Amino acid sequence: MRIDRRGREEVFWDLTDAPAGAVEVTFDGQTWTAMDRTGDTVSVLVAGPDATDPAAVVLDEGRHFALLRATAAPEVLVRSAGVIDIVTLQPAPV
Repeated sequence: MRIDRRGREEVFWDLTDAPAGAVEVTFDGQTWTAMDRTGDTVSVLVAGPDATDPAAVVLDEGRHFALLRATAAPEVLVRSAGVIDIVTLQPAPV
């Protein structure tokens, strides 16, 4: 997934076989953020460094790898969740 450094986007993951309960995400291996969960789908709002949204997880420009874990058993890593690239997107030609 690519997100412009000026933008923000809700990112979703399907956790069909994950344990029930709350799930957290980290992009740096140290700071864990609670995710919204609806059934088997979890999500978090991610923003680039030039976006203005205090509720989002703000990531610097570059490549980031998401890791998810169950809150009830933090030692259990649910799964790696893919890559998010924060980039400067160019305007579409007119």
